[in-house]
Amino acid sequence: MMGLLVDDKIIVRGAIVNFVAPGGAALAAVVFTVPLGLVGVKSVKIYRVNIYNNAPAGNTQVLIGNGVGGAFAALLPALDTFNGLNSAYGPETDLIQAESFANITAYAAVIAAGGTIDVQLEVEIRG
Repeated sequence: MMGLLVDDKIIVRGAIVNFVAPGGAALAAVVFTVPLGLVGVKSVKIYRVNIYNNAPAGNTQVLIGNGVGGAFAALLPALDTFNGLNSAYGPETDLIQAESFANITAYAAVIAAGGTIDVQLEVEIRG
């Protein structure tokens, strides 16, 4: 696992996950996997969320939490994303300090035909 040390924090960037279709919480995908060695030992705090709305995905919202389907529990309020633009949420935008002890999942509320949404998280390893 590679990370960036900033002010005694270890920041780890997750993979870019592409959503091609809406599906609600039932189709939530893992956007950050907590390494097995850290489960039950350390937590992760969402540090930054990068969302790229590939045209013509349409203006929509991305929901980030834990679990899928009926077990989905939001960690953050819905994040707005706009057609053809990058939306960056982080410390400079007063992103809520959400902490997780499990894999973090996400889904796009709506995606227009032919569009996709890319989501990437950066997390701070805690504990």
